[in-house]
Amino acid sequence: MNGPSTLRTTPLRWAVVLVLAIGLLLPGAALMFYNLQVTRETVMEDLRIDLRRATQSLALSLVEPIWQVSPELGQPMIDAQAEDERVVSIVVTETANNTQISLPNERANPDPALALSHEMPILREGREIGRVKVTMSGSPQLQRAYRDMWLDGLRLLAMAGMSGLLILWLLRRRVLSPMESLAKAAAELGAGQLGKPLQVNSDDEIGRVGQAMEGMRQALLEAFDRLRGHAATLEEQVAQRTAELTTSNRELSTTLGQLRTAQRELVESEKLASLGRLVAGVAHELNTPLGNAMTVVTALEDRWTELDEAMRSGQPLRRSQLEGLVTDTKRGQDILHRNVQKAAELVRDFKQVAVDQTSDARRVFDLDKVVEDVLVMVEPRFKATPYNIHTELQRGLRMDSYPGSLGQVLTNLVINSLVHGLHERPSGTVFIDCHASERQPGWVELCVRDDGCGMDETVRRRIFDPFFTTKLGRGGSGLGMHIVHSIVTQLLGGQIEVHSEPDQGALMLLRLPCVAPERSEGVVE
Repeated sequence: MNGPSTLRTTPLRWAVVLVLAIGLLLPGAALMFYNLQVTRETVMEDLRIDLRRATQSLALSLVEPIWQVSPELGQPMIDAQAEDERVVSIVVTETANNTQISLPNERANPDPALALSHEMPILREGREIGRVKVTMSGSPQLQRAYRDMWLDGLRLLAMAGMSGLLILWLLRRRVLSPMESLAKAAAELGAGQLGKPLQVNSDDEIGRVGQAMEGMRQALLEAFDRLRGHAATLEEQVAQRTAELTTSNRELSTTLGQLRTAQRELVESEKLASLGRLVAGVAHELNTPLGNAMTVVTALEDRWTELDEAMRSGQPLRRSQLEGLVTDTKRGQDILHRNVQKAAELVRDFKQVAVDQTSDARRVFDLDKVVEDVLVMVEPRFKATPYNIHTELQRGLRMDSYPGSLGQVLTNLVINSLVHGLHERPSGTVFIDCHASERQPGWVELCVRDDGCGMDETVRRRIFDPFFTTKLGRGGSGLGMHIVHSIVTQLLGGQIEVHSEPDQGALMLLRLPCVAPERSEGVVE
């Protein structure tokens, strides 16, 4: 990462020199290295061929001297081959006498890796009469080749230097000097000195840049003139806009306050309506035990009236009459106790639910108990319908939250399933279950599901919008699910999801923390 950054911060002239040096020297060095390798292989291949040829020539020319046992006749031939500077040594061995003929002075071998040896027999009429061994080195030829390549490299370096100087001179004349003038002019423009025109002396690319800068200078002068013309009225316009914004903000604040008041009133009305439905359900439920108790009281009153008349008439009382009266009294007492106890339980449950929903106090409670208390208030709405409620409640789910608001949410969801989901269907069930969340420790999940008509995507997307209802003009206010969403997400600190398809029922899934967040201002009450 440092290479490109360094190149960007290097002056242009040195960047050009660097690129030129790299562009010329790097390929030249690579080519030189390649030529060194190729030259070495070529020299060694030529050496191998010449060595074989020299050995064969000596093996043929030394037949007669060896056969006549006249080494002095073969010495000129050996000296002739030794004129080649690559020859290091020549050794001729006579097989019969084991005598040798060799160079008078064996040459030094500077690089053993470049030396090759080849040995051949000397044959006369198919019989070996001696052997000749020639050793040659490619070092002299390779040194000459290396010297030529180094000279070529020096010539290339000199050429690159001359080219660099020429390019620098041209760069200085045609690029750097004009760019320095443009940079100075740009600095003057940046400092606000717009009165001095730019001097452009060329028509090349840099000259066109200068012409564009001159046009920009003139445009800036015109723009500043226009700004000075608007400066006189700018403060007046700002003051006028500020006054308008202040008035608008005041009106918006008043409207927002009215909307919040209306929201609280609507929420309170919905709470009272929900509580009114609970009162109607409880009154319907109390009618049965209180009616039974009234019937028993009336029957016991009739029996005691008969006993009183019998005692007043002076007629003797039979034992069977007293025993029947005791039996009826005891049976009536049992019936009275059961019905009055049921009525008391209904009143107690209604009292707890009513207190929770009206005071909305925070307390610790069992989720299953709150669900059961709410269902006691809601079940009377289902008694005259072909629908029923099925529950699966996990016990022992302790919560520190707002049971009244939670009860209102559950009441709205169950009544919503009855009124909208199961409406005019021959049968149906509302399923309610609660359990600890597996994905989020410390949270619970409360699910209200029905097997009713469901809803399409359009209704599902708008179900939490205020004043949206599918029963507009038929008793629907369009605030029930909006209040449910506000209570769940703001007051209870949870989440609510809706899953539904047409004719597939609807599922309302609530995820709630076991410990609700602290209530803050602005939360829907």
